[in-house]
Amino acid sequence: MMAGRAKFIRRAGIAFAATAALTATTIAFADTHQHVLLKEDLFGNIPNVTIRGVAAGGAPWVVDGWVKLTNDHLMASGKWLIIPKTGYLANGKPIPAAIAGTTAHVPEVLAEVTFANSPAIVTAPVKLSSDGDFTINANIQVPAGASQPIVLIGPGADGKMKAWFASTNFLFNYGVATKASVMGSTKGMGGSKSW
Repeated sequence: MMAGRAKFIRRAGIAFAATAALTATTIAFADTHQHVLLKEDLFGNIPNVTIRGVAAGGAPWVVDGWVKLTNDHLMASGKWLIIPKTGYLANGKPIPAAIAGTTAHVPEVLAEVTFANSPAIVTAPVKLSSDGDFTINANIQVPAGASQPIVLIGPGADGKMKAWFASTNFLFNYGVATKASVMGSTKGMGGSKSW
């Protein structure tokens, strides 16, 4: 009887320890992920489009990459950030063969984290390989209350971006009609129509 009880207590202790470890892991996971402000793919630029005061590069660019932004960190990684082999420049002319499929000898890129209501944060530049590969791993401090972040990737100097070559999805929900945008204030509106 005593051996059976000791075995039960040992099993219960192991189960408790496993549950405690799993709970601690879950809490740690939730804590490290609760401040993720943005986790998105990167998209190549659109010539003649300006985002929050930063003009697009004069040639179209493509990229295969992603961004993760938290309150205190920015991670951006991409490959093939290049000018495509076909397409049109901002002036409407075809992409010249001399720069098609290349980085146009751009040696470095940086990230500019823009917000709807706060000043932008600009990272230090990082190397852009001849194949268009880059990794930005920057400690930053997002201002309290900053909203609607858009991350831009492109060349820059003296803490300013010259042109954006890639960005997070700035078109997400752009131009989507909402009840407030169509009807204005909905206070005091009667009726049973659901939106």
